Amino acid sequence: MNNEILIRLFEKKDRKRRKILYSLYQYYFEPGLSSLFIAQSINDDLGMPDLVSIEDINYCRFYFHGKVKAANRIRSPMVTAGKRVEELKPSGSLVQWTDPDELDTSQNQIIKSKFSKQ
Repeated sequence: MNNEILIRLFEKKDRKRRKILYSLYQYYFEPGLSSLFIAQSINDDLGMPDLVSIEDINYCRFYFHGKVKAANRIRSPMVTAGKRVEELKPSGSLVQWTDPDELDTSQNQIIKSKFSKQ
C-alpha cells in the first residue's frame, strides 16, 4: 500500500480506508501523541489538508491500536501438540499386543457376558 491509494480511498470514503491508514501510519499511534497532531502530521505527509480528520484518528485508536499486537502473542498449537505426543508413547514392551488374525477362530467367538448361559 502506498499514499496514493490511501488518498483515493479517503476521497471515495471507502470502508477499509481507516484500517489502511492505521497500517501505514501505525508508528504515530505508539507514542501516545494527540489526535490533532497525528491528523496534521498525516495530512502534511499526504500533501492534502483536511483529508484525515480527528474522528478518523480516534476510530483507529479505538478499533486497531493494541489489537494487532495481541494477535502476534498467541503461540502456535503445533509446538505443544508435539510434546504431548512424545509423552504419551509407551516405553519398552510393557504392553503385549495380540494380532486378532493370528488367534484361533474359536477364541474370537467366545464372548463372556453376565447374561450368557453357562
